Amino acid sequence: MLKINNLSCSKGEQKILKELSLSIFQNRATLLLGKSGSGKTTLLRCIAQLETRYQGEISYQAQSIHQLSPRERSKIIGFISQSFPLFPHMNVLDNCAKAPKILLNMSKQDAYAKVREILRLLDIEKLALSMPHQLSGGQQQRAAIARALVLKPSFLLFDEPTSALDPENTKRFMQIINNLLTRGTGVIIASHDLKLASQLLDAAYFLEEGKFVESYDAKAKEPLPREGKIHRFLSMNEYANI
Repeated sequence: MLKINNLSCSKGEQKILKELSLSIFQNRATLLLGKSGSGKTTLLRCIAQLETRYQGEISYQAQSIHQLSPRERSKIIGFISQSFPLFPHMNVLDNCAKAPKILLNMSKQDAYAKVREILRLLDIEKLALSMPHQLSGGQQQRAAIARALVLKPSFLLFDEPTSALDPENTKRFMQIINNLLTRGTGVIIASHDLKLASQLLDAAYFLEEGKFVESYDAKAKEPLPREGKIHRFLSMNEYANI
């Protein structure tokens, strides 16, 4: 379990996150919802330790994420940003093999074997020798997911994962997420995609101005409040133009 306790983060004079606390479980999809600028991406970046100038605590199994080595953190958290930033000078195979060779001390042969196994799972093994500029947006996303998965993280973080995908690739992404959840991986998604959020509605947190203003847990077996912000978001009523 990932635990976030009293997390605050500022940029200059502006306070982006304000004393957020939540627990995030494996085997579950946790959605971060809200308007642009509400703090969703900053929260993901803090969890992934791409943003470290924060107050409060982020821990995994009672260990501070901040105090772990990069190798230890890589086994806990994988982060796929909105732009799927692959190394442009490397093919897909080398993009994905770089981290296990450096962080896990894998031999080149073992790293390649592991990467090819993941690429098969994501149905892009035939693209192993392709360069990033030769890939479609959906293919780049799957390559970025493969690069994260090869380290076997307990949690995968996604920032607006379907913003650049067509309906076919969005459907494929949903299948990937469901497979990850079945395998026991925790998934944390910041998204504006109403359909994606509706289909993955499990644990959800709605942010406004850096604060959680509403949460929902499907396992509580209680209906989503019809007058609440999450319901209005999913219904495209108040948030149709975010």
